[in-house]
Amino acid sequence: MARIVDARLRGAEEAERAAARRVGQNSRVRLTELLRLAPRERMAHLEDAALIGPDRVRLRRSIQAAFAKPRRRWWPRGRILARGRRLGIALLRGALHPAVLALLVIAGGWFELARRATPRIERSVYPLTAILSRPDGFRMTYTLPANTWVPVERLEGDLAWVRVWNEKQGYLYGAVWRAGLDLSPAR
Repeated sequence: MARIVDARLRGAEEAERAAARRVGQNSRVRLTELLRLAPRERMAHLEDAALIGPDRVRLRRSIQAAFAKPRRRWWPRGRILARGRRLGIALLRGALHPAVLALLVIAGGWFELARRATPRIERSVYPLTAILSRPDGFRMTYTLPANTWVPVERLEGDLAWVRVWNEKQGYLYGAVWRAGLDLSPAR
C-alpha cells in the first residue's frame, strides 16, 4: 500500500510541475501579446488573471518606462562644473610648474629690458633747438620742427633727453626744454 501511495504522490507532483510549466508558458505568451499594445491599453491588463507574478512585474515596468519623463541630457550641469574644476586645477598645476615659472621670469626680464630701451614718444609743441652729440663725441646743433614726434629717453628736471636718428651717424643724443613737449598722457 505504501508503494501505491508513493506512486500516486509522485504522479501528482509531476502533474503539478507540468501544470506550472503550462501556466508559465501561457503567461509568457500573454505578456508578449500585451507588450505589443500601447502603454495606455496595457494599463487595463495589470490585473490579468493569465499573468503570473514575475510577468505582472515586467508589464508594470514596461508601463513605467513608457510614461517616465526623459532625462534632460542637454544640460548636464554637474558634469560640466566637475570638468571645469578639473581643468582649472590642471591649468594651475601647469602654470605653477618650475619650468613655466622660470620661463615667465626670463620673459619678464626681457620685456622689462625692451621697455626700458624703448623711449617714450612725445610731440613737440613748437620748434626746439638742441645740441646733439654723436657717438664719437662730436656736437652739432639740430632743430626739431613743430608738431613732430620725438623719442624721449628720460626726463630730468626741466630737461628732456631725446634721441634723433641720423642715417650717416646713427643716434644723436641731446637735451631740449621739457616745456616744448606735449607730455600729456592722453593721445
